[in-house]
Amino acid sequence: MMWLLRLLLLAFVLFILYRIVAFLLKPERRLAFARFRKKFYLMDNAKNILMNFLLTYKGFLIEGEKYADKSDTVHSISLWPTDPFNTKLLEEDIHFIEQSLLKVYPNAKIEWKYPK
Repeated sequence: MMWLLRLLLLAFVLFILYRIVAFLLKPERRLAFARFRKKFYLMDNAKNILMNFLLTYKGFLIEGEKYADKSDTVHSISLWPTDPFNTKLLEEDIHFIEQSLLKVYPNAKIEWKYPK
């Protein structure tokens, strides 16, 4: 009976550890943490080119949409801030974001809906 209780306790501890690690590695939490700390973070599923991505830089949240051709390579990216009236990006910030995206998608043409 005692070994069954120990086994149950061990399973419970392993489950709690699994949940903590899953929480820490969750991309949405990492995006919110990077936004809070005003760092750059790109939340993107590169395997699914039809899915939009989110990125944060200097506390601003920017959404992007990828467009692909028939060979499943991204040829165009459209970017816009989620809050366009409170987003104050400088030219250097825009250039940094574009260069960071070109590292992931080197053949893409980047287009801004706002602020450019």
